[in-house]
Amino acid sequence: MNGKITFSNSSLESINGIDYLRLREESHYKTGLAAGNLFVKSNYKIIRLLKNPFVNIILWFLRLKYEKKIPEVRIPKEYQDELRGCAEATKIPYKYLLLINLIYEIRGCSGFVFFNPDGSLLLGHNTDVSKMLAKLALRYMKPLVTDVSIPGKNNFVHVAMPLILGAINGFNDKGIAVSSHDAGGIYAKVVKNNTSTSCLVKMVLENAESLAEVQKTAQENLAYYPGIMIVASARERKASILEAYPSDFDFVSFTNTSYIFSANHYQSDKMRKYHREVKKGSLDRLTCLQGSLSGKNILSVQEAIQILKDHRNGIHRDTTGYSIANIGTFQSFIFDVTRSKVYISNGKKLPVPLHGNFVKISAL
Repeated sequence: MNGKITFSNSSLESINGIDYLRLREESHYKTGLAAGNLFVKSNYKIIRLLKNPFVNIILWFLRLKYEKKIPEVRIPKEYQDELRGCAEATKIPYKYLLLINLIYEIRGCSGFVFFNPDGSLLLGHNTDVSKMLAKLALRYMKPLVTDVSIPGKNNFVHVAMPLILGAINGFNDKGIAVSSHDAGGIYAKVVKNNTSTSCLVKMVLENAESLAEVQKTAQENLAYYPGIMIVASARERKASILEAYPSDFDFVSFTNTSYIFSANHYQSDKMRKYHREVKKGSLDRLTCLQGSLSGKNILSVQEAIQILKDHRNGIHRDTTGYSIANIGTFQSFIFDVTRSKVYISNGKKLPVPLHGNFVKISAL
C-alpha cells in the first residue's frame, strides 16, 4: 500500500512499515464497514488468506467444532454490529469472523506502566503468542495502529490486528491506558454469558474516565476467560492490576509507586489459588521487569524500548517466553499516553523488538 486510502470519513495509511487506521464514523456498524473496506482496498493479505478455499474448509470444520460454545460468550450488540459491517465489506461470512474473534483471545504478553516526575505516563507492551502463530501474524499482517472515534464514546488508540473487533491494549483521550495479559496454568472454568475478554478491554477504553469506572465495568462484566489487565490513569496518577477470573476478580491499586508490571500469572494472594501452576517463563519475565525498572525515578521512551528488547534469558519459550523479548513476540510498542504518541516496532523478523525500528505515530 502506498500513500493514504480513504473510505467515508476514515483512512488507512502506511508510515515506515506501520499501518495507521483512523476510523471516524457515526456508529459501530459503520466503523466496521469502513475498516473492512479499507482493508479490502489496500489488498490486505489476511483477507486473501481467509477467502482461500482450503482455509474456508478449515474454518467450516472449526465452526462445527465450536458452534455450541460460541453462544456462551457475551459480545455486546454494538460490537456484533461492528463485526457485521466488517463482514459486509470484506465478503467474509460473519460466522467465520466471529469464530476467529472468539477462538483465540489473549495469550502471552509482558507489560509495564511508568509515571515520570513531569506527570507523563508511559506504557510498554510486548504481545507474545506461540512461534507458529507469531510467524503467521508477521506473514499476513503488518503492525496496525488503530485510532477510533465514535460519537458518545471515548476516542481511543490501540495496537490491533485486522478483523479482530476487541482490544488487548490501548489508551484513550481521558488518560486511561491498558495492557492485558493471559493468565496461564489456570484451573479451567468458564461461565456462560460472561463477556469476551477482549471486548471487556475495549469497553474500558471506550467508556472509562477513571480507575473507579474501570473497576465498575469489570465487576459488571465478568470475563469469559481468565486474564490480567494493567490499568493506569494519567489524570489520577494511579495504576491498578485487574486480575479477572470467570467467577471472580481482584482490583489492586497502587498509589505510592512510579511503576507496576505484569507477566502471565496472578500476583495477589486472593487470586493465586486459581493456578494449577505458575510457569517458570512468567516468573522469569517478572524478574526481568523488576530488574529493569527498580530504582528508576525517570524513564525515557528510548529506555522503555530497551526494556522491551530485554532477552537476557534467551529468546526460547515453552508455552510462554523466559525473556521479555522472545521468539513469540510479534508486536512491541510504547504508548506515551500523555503526549498521545505510539512508538511501535516495524520489525519483520521474530522477535520484532530486536529487529527493525520503533516508528513514532501521532494519534488522537
